[in-house]
Amino acid sequence: MERKEVAVALGFDNGEAAEARRDPEAILHRLREEEAAAPTGRGTLKVFFGYAAGVGKTYAMLSEAHRAQEAGADIVVGYVEPHTRADTLALVEGLEVLPCRELSHRGIALREFDLDGALARRPQIVLVDELAHSNAPGCRHRKRYQDVEELLRAGIDVYTTVNVQHLEGLNDKIAAITAVAPSERIPDRIFDAADSVELVDLEPADLIERLRAGKIYAPERVGTALAHFFSRTNLAALREVALRRAADRLTRNAPTSAVPHAAGGEDVLVLVSGEDAAARVIRTAAALAEAAHGTLTALVVESPEEAAAPDEVEGRKRAVALAEELGARVVTLAGDDPVQPLALYAATAGIRRIVVPAGTGRSRLFGRGEVAWRLMRAAPEAVVTAVPAVDAPSVLKRLHASTGFRPTAADGVRALGAVALATAVSAVAWAVSPATSVVLMVYLLVALLVATRADGFLYAVLAALGSVVAYNFFFTAPRFTFHAYGLSAPVIFAFLLMGTLAASSLAIRLKRQAAQAARRSYRTEVLLESSRKLQAASTLDGCLETAAAQVVKILDRPVVIYRADDLAPSGLAAPRVFDVPGTGGGDAEAAALTAPGERAVAAWVAANGEPAGATTDTLRETRCLYLPIRSAERVFAVAGLVMERDSGDFGSFERNLLAALLDECGQQAQALVLARDRRNLSVKAEKEALRSNLLRAISHDLRTPLTSISGDADVLLTAGDALDGAQRRRLASDIYEDATWLIDLVENLLSVTRLDDGAVEVARAPELVADVLDDALRHVSRAAADRAIAVEVEDELLMASMDGRLIVQVVVNLVNNAVAYTPPGSTIRVTAARQRSAAGEPLVAVAVADDGPGIPDGEKARVFELFYHGTAAGEGWSAAPGEGGDSRRGMGLGLSLCRSILRAHGSDITLADAVPHGCVFSFTLPEAAVPMMEGGGSYGSSR
Repeated sequence: MERKEVAVALGFDNGEAAEARRDPEAILHRLREEEAAAPTGRGTLKVFFGYAAGVGKTYAMLSEAHRAQEAGADIVVGYVEPHTRADTLALVEGLEVLPCRELSHRGIALREFDLDGALARRPQIVLVDELAHSNAPGCRHRKRYQDVEELLRAGIDVYTTVNVQHLEGLNDKIAAITAVAPSERIPDRIFDAADSVELVDLEPADLIERLRAGKIYAPERVGTALAHFFSRTNLAALREVALRRAADRLTRNAPTSAVPHAAGGEDVLVLVSGEDAAARVIRTAAALAEAAHGTLTALVVESPEEAAAPDEVEGRKRAVALAEELGARVVTLAGDDPVQPLALYAATAGIRRIVVPAGTGRSRLFGRGEVAWRLMRAAPEAVVTAVPAVDAPSVLKRLHASTGFRPTAADGVRALGAVALATAVSAVAWAVSPATSVVLMVYLLVALLVATRADGFLYAVLAALGSVVAYNFFFTAPRFTFHAYGLSAPVIFAFLLMGTLAASSLAIRLKRQAAQAARRSYRTEVLLESSRKLQAASTLDGCLETAAAQVVKILDRPVVIYRADDLAPSGLAAPRVFDVPGTGGGDAEAAALTAPGERAVAAWVAANGEPAGATTDTLRETRCLYLPIRSAERVFAVAGLVMERDSGDFGSFERNLLAALLDECGQQAQALVLARDRRNLSVKAEKEALRSNLLRAISHDLRTPLTSISGDADVLLTAGDALDGAQRRRLASDIYEDATWLIDLVENLLSVTRLDDGAVEVARAPELVADVLDDALRHVSRAAADRAIAVEVEDELLMASMDGRLIVQVVVNLVNNAVAYTPPGSTIRVTAARQRSAAGEPLVAVAVADDGPGIPDGEKARVFELFYHGTAAGEGWSAAPGEGGDSRRGMGLGLSLCRSILRAHGSDITLADAVPHGCVFSFTLPEAAVPMMEGGGSYGSSR
């Protein structure tokens, strides 16, 4: 597939959202190829830094590229700004040039850097000019520096150029110098994190000469440039700022211990507001934090009135985004006045430097005074920096945004109704007792009660004015006129106006605060509930389901979850859509949310570990915002949050909750994966120990019988003619006995392995117990001839449900074990009898008892362990690893095998002491009743 098609499919060409999601399978295939071919490690970034256009940044970058190419580096030109400078364009010759991506925006043909082409070509070094450039609509990322970041993540080195005016932290300073605020900017972290910065310098006089010679701009633009940005004063100031910033970068990147007075850096707290000057305040705070080598915390104080000020809300969102871009940690608190939350948070966090705007519209409401002055009184131990607003909004706009004075017809009706109701009640009270104090209280009380249902402060104003007018007209002499003769009337009117206005305003404010507190309480409870549920999740899928359900609760919007799956073609498992309960989006909506184009963006997020989609600067023409659920090491899933245009973005508080929830989900997923890995390592260690024990036991236990067989056979071969018949029979008997022992040993070993792996299927069938016991006794060790073996079966027709061949092996092992640990002449009893379980089910109990020395109590719990055995020592047992076995020599397999076979039958084996001495090994099997051929009854019936 052509590179352009991939780029369009990932970038969503302008105005063609439907056709833009082309061939998603090719996109996913490309992503997989890039991931497989990606080198380990991150690429390096070299920045050619200048103080103005035309100083020679691109020329220096191309010259460095030629030197790197001569040194053997694989280098390509990804994008170079098409300057009219002949000397610069000449340097492009001799270098491989990557074709640009062609886009059309509003009928204009645009050429942009082809990110997908560079990733597909995967050179060692890519040249990308103009780092601060804003990409055209249809590109994957909104800014070119984001393209560069993806190249670096892919392990590709990048050379790029940037001017000092494009650094975000210097925006205000550059605007003050040149009277021009650059619109294209990059975060300071990109510049500071560069592996190398080469300052390209040129004297301002020489730069002006180049400008006049037409080497920078077209001749018709030279005069305007010289009169404004390229004035000698501006260039000198910009050059000084660039030199200082380049030197300052070395200090910022130096270790803390290498910077004088930098040990234990000083943290900075900044108040984020929705005003136009918020960006200036945040940049100042970021500069202070970097200078003090501390962290920056941005505090958002949300008031209940913000719903009435959409401009302020949008401004606050932009300010929060800028703070996050500058590396701040955003904290959201609730409060009507920002001073108290600021002071309390600073004291709790131990922050002694606070940056606030020099004034806010809210700060003077009801005579509160300047925020900075009141903050200095509330936090006397802190250093408060007030940043003046250069482009402050108008007073009317600020007052409107801060008070929430939103005129609505409903509030007007409520105010008129409250005044009418208060007048009616006051008229009744006046008729009973003409007391002005009662009338005043009625107006205050009714205005306060109705205020709890009001929407905005328009009600308070109308209710206060209406109460004064009605009181004057109906209850002030002369009545039913707007005249007032009493000297105290103006004072009464003033107190009634202020009291009604204050009471109504406070009631409205408390109502909004209560609603906001309830909303926050609910979401905080959801977050706590999420923490508990995530901790209780035992699987990765359960953890992701819990996180998705909680996100739906918090944001009240559908969520799509893609679990990472290395075996899937796209690297993601099939998506799961979690809809809002009661909405019933249906299959069509779910299909739209998981369309191929949406899946391609989710795959990109999983591969890069960065957010993308709606409201971001990467692949933003999608319906969902895609966020990675990840730990520090890997991405476990991708969460897609529906961000329709009518629903809009969510606030900073919701973003903090969402970030906390997804982070906790990622940590829990990491814990689950680590627990699974630990279990796998434990199983692997157990298997390794089993293998070691097996090899150790085989090396010891097989050597003796094989040596005996080899020796006896050698005697027969070399001296067979000299031996008599008795000697030859004894040697043959020894060979046969040793070979039989080896066969039994190998059979036990294979049986244990097959049972542990689940390869043996238990084929249960009714069997005569007497026949099974007789068959087993025919296969016991020859040493059993020196013992008295007695078989006692309660009923010759006693039958049990079993796999006969396996139970024969159990009985053989139990009898051989008794033979091995009893002296010659001992008695071994094998019995079978009916028995009932605790639930009344008919069973057959089989026991093998001996009158040998018995087993010590300390050894009984271990006799069924694999590779564990004891040896007879006088009249008792003692553990003797490496000696003897189930039959005085062996690997300790017999009893372990018996337990495995019986557990496969749903039973188990037990050990008890015999009277007066010895051991009893017993087990039970379900009794079987087989109908007779003709007539009633059944074989083996327990009735």
